Amino acid sequence: MKYLILIHNEAATIESIPADLMAEYTRVHEAVIAELMASGEFVETDELEVPTAKQVRTDESGAVTIVDGPYTEGREITGGYYQVDVATEQRALDIAARFVEARFAPVEVRRLVHNN
Repeated sequence: MKYLILIHNEAATIESIPADLMAEYTRVHEAVIAELMASGEFVETDELEVPTAKQVRTDESGAVTIVDGPYTEGREITGGYYQVDVATEQRALDIAARFVEARFAPVEVRRLVHNN
Protein backbone atom coordinates (compact mmCIF):
# COMPACT_ATOMS: atom_id res chain seq x y z
CA MET A 1 0.00 0.00 0.00
CA LYS A 2 1.23 3.47 -0.81
CA TYR A 3 1.31 6.19 1.82
CA LEU A 4 2.28 9.83 1.83
CA ILE A 5 4.23 10.95 4.88
CA LEU A 6 3.84 14.73 5.24
CA ILE A 7 6.42 16.42 7.44
CA HIS A 8 5.09 19.59 9.04
CA ASN A 9 7.04 22.23 10.93
CA GLU A 10 7.29 25.94 11.65
CA ALA A 11 9.84 28.07 9.80
CA ALA A 12 11.03 29.58 13.11
CA THR A 13 11.63 26.10 14.56
CA ILE A 14 13.65 25.02 11.53
CA GLU A 15 15.83 28.12 11.76
CA SER A 16 16.52 27.57 15.46
CA ILE A 17 17.55 23.89 15.35
CA PRO A 18 21.01 23.53 16.97
CA ALA A 19 23.86 22.17 14.83
CA ASP A 20 24.01 18.80 16.63
CA LEU A 21 20.30 18.23 16.13
CA MET A 22 20.57 19.30 12.48
CA ALA A 23 23.31 16.70 12.03
CA GLU A 24 21.00 14.06 13.53
CA TYR A 25 18.19 15.28 11.27
CA THR A 26 20.42 14.75 8.22
CA ARG A 27 21.65 11.33 9.41
CA VAL A 28 18.11 10.10 10.05
CA HIS A 29 16.82 11.18 6.63
CA GLU A 30 19.83 9.61 4.88
CA ALA A 31 19.37 6.37 6.84
CA VAL A 32 15.62 6.20 6.15
CA ILE A 33 16.14 6.80 2.42
CA ALA A 34 18.87 4.13 2.24
CA GLU A 35 16.72 1.63 4.16
CA LEU A 36 13.64 2.29 2.02
CA MET A 37 15.63 1.98 -1.20
CA ALA A 38 17.22 -1.29 -0.05
CA SER A 39 13.84 -2.76 0.94
CA GLY A 40 12.06 -1.61 -2.24
CA GLU A 41 9.65 0.56 -0.22
CA PHE A 42 10.97 3.90 -1.51
CA VAL A 43 8.86 5.75 -4.10
CA GLU A 44 9.99 9.37 -3.76
CA THR A 45 10.80 12.17 -1.35
CA ASP A 46 11.33 15.90 -1.63
CA GLU A 47 11.56 19.06 0.41
CA LEU A 48 9.04 21.83 -0.29
CA GLU A 49 10.20 25.40 -0.80
CA VAL A 50 8.68 27.61 1.88
CA PRO A 51 8.85 31.29 0.91
CA THR A 52 7.24 30.99 -2.51
CA ALA A 53 4.13 29.01 -1.58
CA LYS A 54 1.08 30.11 -3.57
CA GLN A 55 -2.58 29.20 -3.51
CA VAL A 56 -4.99 29.49 -6.42
CA ARG A 57 -8.61 30.25 -5.50
CA THR A 58 -11.62 30.37 -7.79
CA ASP A 59 -14.85 32.01 -6.64
CA GLU A 60 -18.41 31.21 -7.73
CA SER A 61 -18.14 33.52 -10.77
CA GLY A 62 -14.99 31.75 -11.97
CA ALA A 63 -12.65 34.63 -11.09
CA VAL A 64 -9.17 33.37 -10.18
CA THR A 65 -7.11 34.85 -7.36
CA ILE A 66 -3.54 33.88 -6.53
CA VAL A 67 -2.65 34.32 -2.87
CA ASP A 68 0.70 34.02 -1.06
CA GLY A 69 0.96 31.32 1.63
CA PRO A 70 1.54 29.17 3.61
CA TYR A 71 -2.03 28.17 4.46
CA THR A 72 -2.05 25.68 7.32
CA GLU A 73 -3.28 26.67 10.77
CA GLY A 74 -0.99 29.10 12.59
CA ARG A 75 2.60 29.26 11.42
CA GLU A 76 2.80 25.58 10.50
CA ILE A 77 4.16 24.67 7.08
CA THR A 78 4.52 21.42 5.17
CA GLY A 79 8.27 21.12 4.79
CA GLY A 80 8.52 17.93 2.80
CA TYR A 81 7.14 14.49 2.09
CA TYR A 82 7.96 10.86 1.50
CA GLN A 83 5.91 8.55 -0.66
CA VAL A 84 6.40 4.94 0.42
CA ASP A 85 5.04 1.59 -0.73
CA VAL A 86 4.78 -0.55 2.40
CA ALA A 87 2.92 -3.67 3.51
CA THR A 88 1.00 -2.09 6.37
CA GLU A 89 -0.10 1.22 7.81
CA GLN A 90 1.94 0.42 10.92
CA ARG A 91 5.11 0.27 8.82
CA ALA A 92 4.37 3.77 7.44
CA LEU A 93 3.74 5.03 10.99
CA ASP A 94 7.01 3.47 12.19
CA ILE A 95 8.91 5.27 9.41
CA ALA A 96 7.25 8.59 10.25
CA ALA A 97 8.08 8.24 13.95
CA ARG A 98 11.82 8.14 13.18
CA PHE A 99 12.01 11.70 11.86
CA VAL A 100 13.52 14.34 14.16
CA GLU A 101 10.72 16.70 13.07
CA ALA A 102 8.20 14.50 14.90
CA ARG A 103 9.64 15.84 18.18
CA PHE A 104 8.53 19.38 17.31
CA ALA A 105 5.57 19.17 14.93
CA PRO A 106 3.13 16.71 13.38
CA VAL A 107 4.28 14.15 10.85
CA GLU A 108 1.14 13.06 9.05
CA VAL A 109 0.65 9.63 7.44
CA ARG A 110 -2.06 9.28 4.79
CA ARG A 111 -2.88 6.36 2.53
CA LEU A 112 -3.08 7.18 -1.17
CA VAL A 113 -6.50 6.45 -2.63
CA HIS A 114 -5.94 6.01 -6.37
CA ASN A 115 -2.38 4.75 -6.50
CA ASN A 116 -2.69 1.49 -4.57
